[in-house]
Amino acid sequence: MTINYSTNINDINKSKVLLLIEASLQAYNAFDKSQSTTCQKVKISPPSSDYEFVECWSGVDSLFHQDGTEEVYGVVFRSYQAPHSYIFAFRGTASILDMLDDLGVEHSHFAPYDKSITVDKQIKVEAGFFNVYTESLGNTQSMQTQLFHLLDKYTTSEKPIDELMITGHSLGSSLCELFTLDIALSRPNIKASTINYACPRTGNKEYVEFYDAQLAQQDPGTKTLRVQNTYDKVPCVPLQDMGYKHTSYAFLVAFYKGLWLGEANLLSCHSALNYQAVLKCAAENGEGVCIIDGLPVPGNGKDYKVKSIKPDTTDVCSFW
Repeated sequence: MTINYSTNINDINKSKVLLLIEASLQAYNAFDKSQSTTCQKVKISPPSSDYEFVECWSGVDSLFHQDGTEEVYGVVFRSYQAPHSYIFAFRGTASILDMLDDLGVEHSHFAPYDKSITVDKQIKVEAGFFNVYTESLGNTQSMQTQLFHLLDKYTTSEKPIDELMITGHSLGSSLCELFTLDIALSRPNIKASTINYACPRTGNKEYVEFYDAQLAQQDPGTKTLRVQNTYDKVPCVPLQDMGYKHTSYAFLVAFYKGLWLGEANLLSCHSALNYQAVLKCAAENGEGVCIIDGLPVPGNGKDYKVKSIKPDTTDVCSFW
C-alpha cells in the first residue's frame, strides 16, 4: 500500500495544521494526573482567537491491561462566528513510549457506534487503542458514547456543526482515526476532516482500505493527513510485520534533540511541543521546510533546542 508523502508545508493547509497542533496541546492541558476525572478548564486556552472552549470528555484508560481508570481525554472548541466550526482534540499519553514493543500484540474487530451497521470481521484495529475508545466503567459511559452524544447535541443546537475538525497527538491520533471512521459510518451526514500528529499504525491493511473508502464515499476530497517526524518511533509501531498499515497521506518533518544520541531520545522525537516548533518554523520559511541546527522550543525550557533537517521520504520507518 503506497503512502503519499509531502515535505513542503506550503503544499498542505498549513494554517489548519498549526491550528490543530495547538488544539492537540490544549487537550493535554485539560488533564491533571492528580485529578484525572476533572477537566482543568483554567489551564485550557483556545487554539486561536476565533475559537472558544466548550467542554471536555473522558475515557477509560485501559492500556497495559490494568484496572481501568476514568481520565479526561479530550476537549471541544467552537468558532465564535457562524457557520460554526468545531474542533475535537484528543490527548495522548507518555505511557505509549513505554509499550512500543508490545503494541499490536492483540487486535480487535472494529465495531461502530451505530450497532445496526455491520463491518467485515477482517477489519482489525489495535486492541489497546480500541479499548480506550469503547470501554465504560461503572457509571462512566465509554468515550465512544460520550463523543456521539456531543455530536448529536451540537447538531441539534442553536450553533450546529458546519465544519468538524478532528485532531490528536500520539495515542490521541489513533483515537481520532477511530472516531473519524466511526462518524463516516454512524453519522455520514457530518463531514469531518482529520489532521493528526505522531500517529501509530492503528489497524491492518483491510482497516486502512476500508477507512479510505468510507471517507472517499462521504466526500472524495476528504483525506486524513498524518504529520510524522521521521525520527519518531511511535509512528513506526505496531510493526508492519504484524500486519499493521498506515493511512495513505503524510506530511513529514525531521527533527531530534541536538545533543549526542539525540536521535535516540524517544521523548524529544515524539514531543508535541517539538512538533509544533518545527511546524511553525517550516511555515515561516519561504521554502516550506525547517532546516536549523538549534531551534528553540517555547515551553520546553529556556535552553531547550532541537535540530531540524529536510526529511528523507525514502527512509521512513525503514526498519519497522
